Amino acid sequence: MKKMNLMRFDRYHIAGWAGILALCFLAACSFEVFQDDDAGQSGSLTRFVIHNGYMYTLNPSEVVTFLIQPDGKPVEKHRLRLDYGLETILIYEGVMYLGSRNGLYIIDIANPELPVLLSATTRPAQLFGGCDPVAVKDSIVYSTVKIVTNICGVSNSTSALLVYLADDLTDPELLGTYDMSLPNGLGYKEDVLFVCDAGIDNVVLYDISNPADLKEMQWTINVNNPVDLIVHQDRLIVSTENGFHFYDIQDISDIHHLGTFSK
Repeated sequence: MKKMNLMRFDRYHIAGWAGILALCFLAACSFEVFQDDDAGQSGSLTRFVIHNGYMYTLNPSEVVTFLIQPDGKPVEKHRLRLDYGLETILIYEGVMYLGSRNGLYIIDIANPELPVLLSATTRPAQLFGGCDPVAVKDSIVYSTVKIVTNICGVSNSTSALLVYLADDLTDPELLGTYDMSLPNGLGYKEDVLFVCDAGIDNVVLYDISNPADLKEMQWTINVNNPVDLIVHQDRLIVSTENGFHFYDIQDISDIHHLGTFSK
């Protein structure tokens, strides 16, 4: 597999247009994490989101709905009780998707103060208990499951990228399972899916033009312990334990590293 040889910028030398671009982009994305329900705008590991004047937050077993008043103060309106193990939240085209240790939840928020469960998937035993970031494109849901030690305290080495067809939101269908090492956050640009895989210190690229048969691409982005990522047009931000890495992804076959900021 071909890897990009990407040189890091010293943090003290990211001046000029690259540094300004990165700073502005980071600020814009920080805002969009809270305001935008476009799947490509925020990271996939978030536990709360603001949508149409409401804030939705996760605790381990509930979706809590708050109305944000004109003065900015939140007022709790509702709690939707689900199974234990809720991990991540995403709103895409007015529908809420939750990743959990048990599976994928799809929630109707047509009435924003009263979320309603539409469906919940199950997983085979070897994938039960894994973390579950989610990305959605059209009617396809992509979810990574990372197993280190599950909720029962049993170590399991099975981790994977799962692909669901959700044209019927009440009955999502598993289209495929793709083995990975330690997958984390994910996002996409057009027909390319970017998946953080901390187990191999890479962001792995998949061709998703045929959702029923994903193809791992020959290019990867080498970055130590990638945790999450944001895709915005021709830019990619990868978050690691130690910093943020910025890339130009206009040409997938020739990805350029723009710089790195330490946390």
